[in-house]
Amino acid sequence: MPTLIEHYQQLSLATGPDEPGFSVVLSSDGEPLLEKHHGLACLELGTQLSGKSAYYLASESKPFTAMCIMHLVSAGAISLDQNVVEILPTLAQYETPVLLRHLLNHTSGIPDYLWLLECQLGRHESDYFNNQTALELIRRADSLDFVPGEKFAYSNSNYVLLAALIEQLSGMSAARYAAQTLFHPLGMHHTRFDEDRASIIRNRVRSYDKDEARPFGYQQHLGNANTVGDGGVYSCTDDLQIWQRELHRQWQDKDSLLHMMLLPSPLNDGTVISYRFGLELITQGGIDYLYHQGHLWGFTAILLLVPQKKLSLIQLANTDQIAADPTILIDLVGRLG
Repeated sequence: MPTLIEHYQQLSLATGPDEPGFSVVLSSDGEPLLEKHHGLACLELGTQLSGKSAYYLASESKPFTAMCIMHLVSAGAISLDQNVVEILPTLAQYETPVLLRHLLNHTSGIPDYLWLLECQLGRHESDYFNNQTALELIRRADSLDFVPGEKFAYSNSNYVLLAALIEQLSGMSAARYAAQTLFHPLGMHHTRFDEDRASIIRNRVRSYDKDEARPFGYQQHLGNANTVGDGGVYSCTDDLQIWQRELHRQWQDKDSLLHMMLLPSPLNDGTVISYRFGLELITQGGIDYLYHQGHLWGFTAILLLVPQKKLSLIQLANTDQIAADPTILIDLVGRLG
């Protein structure tokens, strides 16, 4: 089994310096031990990847959405056991109670709107969609896939609904609430939920698929959505290091919002699942590993935290050729320190 450094040396061979690539930062106690930016952020302009390159995080956005909800719970605006069917108009057709915690840990039984989108007759895969599209599909769904709390089934609908809940409770969009509550106070000024497809994002990274028949050997992904909550965040490794330092700080405080995110919510049969509120919690050899990952449009992302060892890892990529396998990374990082 290679070391972590050898692992990233091997990944560097997967793509050349003038191709799409990846950024990785391994930190110990908040200080980088390894930082590498390999490849191009934009093939057309020849822009090199750097610590300020703004990658799309895809589902790695979900921890930020969950943390926003924790702020609202902490402020008394809502409780984890609130029946959201009573307060979200999109869910008015359901008679079965769906609790806030069911949305947060993907046990609601609400169908994934991405699947509902694919089922639409006459729809082309490049057709644009946003939160309004997703909410309308959820509203038109006939029934839940299962009784809430019965099992875990990852559904992006849950986090689009959480974004709607943030807007309803705070009086501002989820993007603005995250900026005012999380990003700006922490100094993460290059991180944002992208809710407007026409907006300018400084240092935006483009993503690519390998295609030898095309010029430069790649085809560019053209994103066709602006959904907030389930995805939507653009960020860079410089900012994400700030975020991980904040999570390490909150780990030391048992009353923190991070520990609220990590609360176990057993299934109806008492089974405790590893997915908590926007984070996976895996324990191996008495050591806790917290992570989430994202994968969409050629972007891959994973943020991994090992609080007891004060270690954290960020891996972002703009091509599918660079995988983000949590099992491999947990094993490699686990052998450090």
